[in-house]
Amino acid sequence: MRPVFEQKLGLARTVFPYVENHNFYIEHWSLGVFWRKMRELNQLFVKAGFWSDPEGLFFLSRNEVRDALWDYCSAWAVGSTPTGPNFWPQRVAERRKIMDALAQHRPEPALNEPPEIVTEPFTIMLWGITSDRISAWLKGPTSSSRLEGMAASPGVVEGRARVIRSPDELDQILDGEILVAPVTAPSWAPVFSKISATVTDIGGMMSHAAIVCREYGLPAVTATGSASSVIKTGQKLRVDGSAGTVELLAN
Repeated sequence: MRPVFEQKLGLARTVFPYVENHNFYIEHWSLGVFWRKMRELNQLFVKAGFWSDPEGLFFLSRNEVRDALWDYCSAWAVGSTPTGPNFWPQRVAERRKIMDALAQHRPEPALNEPPEIVTEPFTIMLWGITSDRISAWLKGPTSSSRLEGMAASPGVVEGRARVIRSPDELDQILDGEILVAPVTAPSWAPVFSKISATVTDIGGMMSHAAIVCREYGLPAVTATGSASSVIKTGQKLRVDGSAGTVELLAN
């Protein structure tokens, strides 16, 4: 066990200094600036009648955004009417419908053949994608009532599951519930004072869920591969963050 511990400690010391800088400069700052500007641009198109959807711009490809901008700017420059208001509303509505339908189904966890051995430290420590976990995911769950993952934060808790797939659903969490999600993010931090444990599909020892649960003293099992699909809201769970297991108990 000591060599395994020292190996993981070495990986943690390699990865951790980069994690907070990445969160601050990329996730929080640069992406925040980028998305605010995109929403401002979207409002320009809404006012011009290109579409009415408050997120319409995000249903266009990069080249389509360029074409829409050219249409808008050239029409303004020569004093003509842009074609966008007659072209985009139907397409945006169709794509919104497709996205809403796709959101009802879980995507494939991975595509193509996995590498024989995973050695990249960020992949291991942040996402919990190890050679052993890949082998377990490919075999599928060994039991319909038991999931295995990474022992990310110690402790044992029993409680009701709350499956969350989007930050928009965080207000549904009740005190004492067990958070089950594909992955968590820094913006989810406020709910950790309400929950009793966390279970995620992906995430390593240095993932957000693992670190915050250790800070709060909550059990956490990460890298289960399929928890958010197998578990349903309201099911009773037993989360063992020391062993890395999640049991689905009889209600």
